[in-house]
Amino acid sequence: MQLIIDIPSNSLGDKIIQILNAFKSDGIKIKKRVESKKIDESLLTKEYIKENWRELVMTSGDSSDYYKSDQYYEDRAKDYEERGKI
Repeated sequence: MQLIIDIPSNSLGDKIIQILNAFKSDGIKIKKRVESKKIDESLLTKEYIKENWRELVMTSGDSSDYYKSDQYYEDRAKDYEERGKI
């Protein structure tokens, strides 16, 4: 069975994950996925980044399987070859 929960904040999500970790020995598998948000770059002042850097980092990544694929390694090899690093 899979259960998907939409959690409104990272701090609450961390607390729920701590609770679920108690059931790992029973075979439960936990996958954390943070959805990317579009951020208005004009709002990215030094003060805003200083106060919200954790959320910015957690929501700006690409959670696709591309980075685990053979295509990713082929693309990286081609990129390095073009830069003369291989």
